Amino acid sequence: MILAHAVVVKNLRSAAVRIPDMPRLFFKVSYDGTDYAGWQVQPDRMTVQEKIETFLEQLFVNQPIRLHASGRTDAGVHALGQGVTCDLPEAPSIPPLNIMKAMNHSLPPSIRILDAKLVEPDFHARFSAVGKVYTYVINSGVEYPFTARYSWHLTDFEDNDSLREVASVLEGTHDFAAFTTSVKKIDDSVRTIYKIDIRRFGDFIALSFIGSGFLYKMVRNLTGILALAGQGKITKEEVISVLLSKNRASAPKGAPPQALFLNEVFYNNAVMMNYELTSLPFVYNLL
Repeated sequence: MILAHAVVVKNLRSAAVRIPDMPRLFFKVSYDGTDYAGWQVQPDRMTVQEKIETFLEQLFVNQPIRLHASGRTDAGVHALGQGVTCDLPEAPSIPPLNIMKAMNHSLPPSIRILDAKLVEPDFHARFSAVGKVYTYVINSGVEYPFTARYSWHLTDFEDNDSLREVASVLEGTHDFAAFTTSVKKIDDSVRTIYKIDIRRFGDFIALSFIGSGFLYKMVRNLTGILALAGQGKITKEEVISVLLSKNRASAPKGAPPQALFLNEVFYNNAVMMNYELTSLPFVYNLL
């Protein structure tokens, strides 16, 4: 009987079965991805989703709870504002604020819940989102132990005309097949990048990608080609050729994960279009 119960629980989690009238919780989570194998649950590897799900199931007396995020982040990638929804058991009834406080009290310091609220049953962290912004941080100055944890050290990288010309080429609606490593697993590799915003903070240059959605490793692969532009190693015409090739083999190597942040998930178009990066992601103010 114990084995049969375990199988039922596992099936409930994998199928994400929703019982009518279950309260739906939305929360925003920030995490340092350094020590995690990404967001999504994986066998025998520690992930952010697994940490949060395990705690919530304990909080709700071992009832299965399945989290749905706005998207997956890779191993080593961070988030300031990952959007997450889940359906809660009807009992025990715990207010969202108390759930948030309990999570922040018990989860490791590398994971923090910034907001929690009940939403309509049809609201979904992924499917209700209108866009996202990812920020990649490049350090063109001295590398220190802590900057190495959250930036890519490229001393010859500059915010030059070539960088901005290449960024303008990549903006708009394109087939980004050349910038994803799993094109065979998707039906459509067309995405829209509304803006690639380039901002300097001292020796750091932050590249913010605001778009409707992103393919697997797309931002890191786009950063790889932008890095070459900032180093004067690729031309605008060569980038156009790579984009039109729709072939990953024609594009340069992607950027490493530790400097990438999922800054914000947008559920309102006006908020997305008015977004501006005001500080480096790893020095942001929680208040």
